[in-house]
Amino acid sequence: MKTSFARRSLKTVEWVWLVIAILSLETVFSQWNEDRQRAYMFIIFTFLGIFMFCLRRVQRKKIDSRWESVIDDSSKEE
Repeated sequence: MKTSFARRSLKTVEWVWLVIAILSLETVFSQWNEDRQRAYMFIIFTFLGIFMFCLRRVQRKKIDSRWESVIDDSSKEE
């Protein structure tokens, strides 16, 4: 049960970063002509969100493969 909750949590955090990136990009478009400095700040947030989404995705896949190998090893011992 704990691994199921942990897996869902990792996926949720991963997708939250993508939502942050999308919302930041929307803010960039809405603020571009009004407040250019604020738009630049949200461009940085957009790239940060995309970077963190990719990073968390790679980390989650590594953790999933480790959990699968642990489950396979424990089933072989029985």
